[in-house]
Amino acid sequence: MRALALAPDERNPASAAPIDRNDIMSVPQACEFLAVHRNTLYKLISEGEIPAFRLTTGGRWKFRRSELELWLEDRQARSSR
Repeated sequence: MRALALAPDERNPASAAPIDRNDIMSVPQACEFLAVHRNTLYKLISEGEIPAFRLTTGGRWKFRRSELELWLEDRQARSSR
């Protein structure tokens, strides 16, 4: 599974972009945004197909809306080839 770091670079904390709390989505929000069933979303996570992260080990999955938008654009571009 692909994990994305939320914390700034420890060596250079100023290097991280500010986090927009409205950009972070839960599993139900991501399911609604992508129009997929929860099981489909978990399958995509387990296969490492979708950008997702956990804030703590064993915690709930989270998603960045901006990354999901890019992921959707990439999937649409691949399907039109």
